[in-house]
Amino acid sequence: MNGNQRRVAPDWWLFVLIIVLLVFGIVMVYDASYCVARAFDDYNHDAFYFARKQVLSAGIGLLGLLACARIPYWWWKKLAVPGFLVSILLLLIVWKLGHSSLGARRWVGIGPLVIQPSEVAKLAIVVFLAWMLTEKRAFVQTARGVFWLTVAVGIPMVLTERQPDLGTAATMFFSYLILLAAGGVKRKYIAVVAGASALLAAVTLFLPSKSHPEEPNYRMRRMLTFAHPEADKEKDGYQPWRSLVALGSGGTTGVGLGNSHEKRPGGLPAQRTDFIFAVVGEELGLVGTSLVLLAFFGVTCRGLTIALRTRDPFGRFLATGLTAMIGMQALLNIAVVTSSAPTTGIPLPLISYGGSSLVPTLCGLGILLGISCHPFFRENSGKKTAPKERPSDRFFRKIGIE
Repeated sequence: MNGNQRRVAPDWWLFVLIIVLLVFGIVMVYDASYCVARAFDDYNHDAFYFARKQVLSAGIGLLGLLACARIPYWWWKKLAVPGFLVSILLLLIVWKLGHSSLGARRWVGIGPLVIQPSEVAKLAIVVFLAWMLTEKRAFVQTARGVFWLTVAVGIPMVLTERQPDLGTAATMFFSYLILLAAGGVKRKYIAVVAGASALLAAVTLFLPSKSHPEEPNYRMRRMLTFAHPEADKEKDGYQPWRSLVALGSGGTTGVGLGNSHEKRPGGLPAQRTDFIFAVVGEELGLVGTSLVLLAFFGVTCRGLTIALRTRDPFGRFLATGLTAMIGMQALLNIAVVTSSAPTTGIPLPLISYGGSSLVPTLCGLGILLGISCHPFFRENSGKKTAPKERPSDRFFRKIGIE
């Protein structure tokens, strides 16, 4: 094996943190869901209904993690453009063939499988951006390059937001800004992108929501309610208010595992999915939530360490993007649960219930572990001949992107 392709042991600290969060998530999914599962016919009064599905998803996700960790990460470069285009196609399919739930159309059934294209799109965007920052770095450094790159990645973001799935769209956007900064793009260009996106987001507040088409001001009301949910705790502020009640009830050490009141039917909505962190806070208190935060901080630190140690630019940007994706999603979820941000549907990585989110997250972490196995790899190192031109290279050259 070539010296620069020498494989080393994966980052075991990262792997241990992943397993700890995954096992903790399974325990909390059962704990947060068994009351609801036992209460309703839809779940066959089976206390393990959701936990069983979460274990199955975790098993599939771990197989995906191991497979992705074994694949040389530079192979993903070949899928950067086609994967990005396929993710956009899947998001378009959602509009016609997607499954609806609570007014949101986010899922597509493929045989017995149900996938969430926005979760696939998150990974595809990171791979695509890492490829652009590596192969088209000079172009991306220009104002024109930043503009067209923003238009390109803005397509899946807008399609995701209109499902509606504002939380995932926000995760994509913040990961994009972080990668632009990591790629050395000028601050003024990043500021323009952030400002223009904020203006566009403000305009969307006045657009009708799919979940509440009869209420054109629904988004604006939610935006104004999150800071003071107690002012409208019977309607728009109900969910954030119940979340704050759960967190406040936990105190320092919590009411004890399994003793949450808010997880019961009629209490906190989405207690096993987007608001599972509130159940953690009620049952395990400040100590439990702090440990969860510390674990995600550890994942972020290990991811950034992997990025800094990787010599290959593509691997460095890919590790940075994957780390940003996980870290930003966790941060946004916790911000929503603590009423520091408007309520949006975004799961807590590795902990919230749902295989359509858990499996892609574990696959992304598998890629990150794979990057940690090849810190010395550097593409074309020592080669005297120019690399073979690919179809995507010819396409970008034709449209003026060198």
